[in-house]
Amino acid sequence: MKQRKTGEILAVFISIFLGLSTLITSHIWSITNPTTANYFLLKVGSWLPGWWGIGTYAGKEMVGFIVWIVSWIIFHFIFKNIQISLVKWISIFVFSMFALMILIWPPIYHAIWGWLPTKP
Repeated sequence: MKQRKTGEILAVFISIFLGLSTLITSHIWSITNPTTANYFLLKVGSWLPGWWGIGTYAGKEMVGFIVWIVSWIIFHFIFKNIQISLVKWISIFVFSMFALMILIWPPIYHAIWGWLPTKP
C-alpha cells in the first residue's frame, strides 16, 4: 500500500478553515447588510430541499460548502506530492479554528462592529 503524502492533509486543513471562514463571513454579512446578503443567500440556498424552513442559513451553508469543496480540490492538486512536518500545521490549524470560534461569539463580533449595548 502506498504511503500518502502529508501535503494532502494540509490541503484538508486549509479547505476546512476556508469553508468555515466563508460560513462565518456570510453570517456576519447577513447581519451587517441584511437586504443584499439575505437576497443573495436565499437565492443560493433555495434549491435545497426544505430551504424555507431554515431561510438564509441554507445559503450560508451552501456558500461555505462550495468554498470548502473547491478549495479542497485545488489545494489537493497543489500539495499532493509535498511531504511536510504536520506538527506545526496542526498547531496552526487548531489555533485558527479556535480564533474563528472566538470571532463568531456574539459579544466579540458585536464589539468589533461597535454594537455595544447602551445603558438606559
